[in-house]
Amino acid sequence: MISTTAELEELIDGTVNIPTIPTVLTEITAIFNSPDGSAKDAAKVIEKDPAIATRVLRLVNSSFYGLKNPVSNINLACSILGLKVIKNLVIQATVIQTFGSTPAVAGFDAAWLWDHSFKTAIACRMLAERSPVGQGMPKDDAYTCGLIHDIGKLILIDSQADRFGEALSLSHKAKVPLAKAEGEVLGFNHAHVGGLLANRWKLAPTVQAAVMYHHSPATSAEDWARGFLVKAANTFAHRAAATPGSYLGDLCDDDTLQALSLTAEQYQEILAQTKEARMTN
Repeated sequence: MISTTAELEELIDGTVNIPTIPTVLTEITAIFNSPDGSAKDAAKVIEKDPAIATRVLRLVNSSFYGLKNPVSNINLACSILGLKVIKNLVIQATVIQTFGSTPAVAGFDAAWLWDHSFKTAIACRMLAERSPVGQGMPKDDAYTCGLIHDIGKLILIDSQADRFGEALSLSHKAKVPLAKAEGEVLGFNHAHVGGLLANRWKLAPTVQAAVMYHHSPATSAEDWARGFLVKAANTFAHRAAATPGSYLGDLCDDDTLQALSLTAEQYQEILAQTKEARMTN
């Protein structure tokens, strides 16, 4: 039984390799956190990364922004998007770049996981806007929480494919959630790994807590609420999936979801938009 955060961190570090924060994310985070940071500064960083620059132009020229004339200048695109959107986009891009190539593990569908993560991001952002549980969680941070909530699974596959496969097998045979099976096999679960990554990548403290505690109890009411928001969003994403996942999820039942204080209309709206969400590379 892990009794302290220090012991948990030591166990994880002794078992898996947490990737170092990508340079572009370091630079964008510094700009975002600086009182003097600007979209122009962000553009200088993004221009060095063709893949992220392409994402910026694709987003600014999407129907969401409804611009009359297409934008091909990164500086102008960043000015239109603003720093909050840019930071969120860079996080998504660096996560996909860092974890996009996952070794094959029997019984695990990485493509399904990416789609599920995007659905969870959409659901989490909507819950942050509509549920009192999400008060105090910025919608952009909520989106990030959903996007990376399962990233620990990919880290486990990269470092401990055999033991992760053992956890998958245990989840199937014992009909227990994968997070519980991971705890039995490894002594921690993918949420703990993802939370540590969020900490090392200097993501917002709310994001760190939400990812860390979406499968286990938190020590404070605030952190519990953050973790619950992600678990609820995860539940919406599972319910919205066209096909079941390749493992048993740790989901909220209908009674637990009542804590979100959603109206029936809000519930259906979130479920419908989550179903429509698709991961784009």
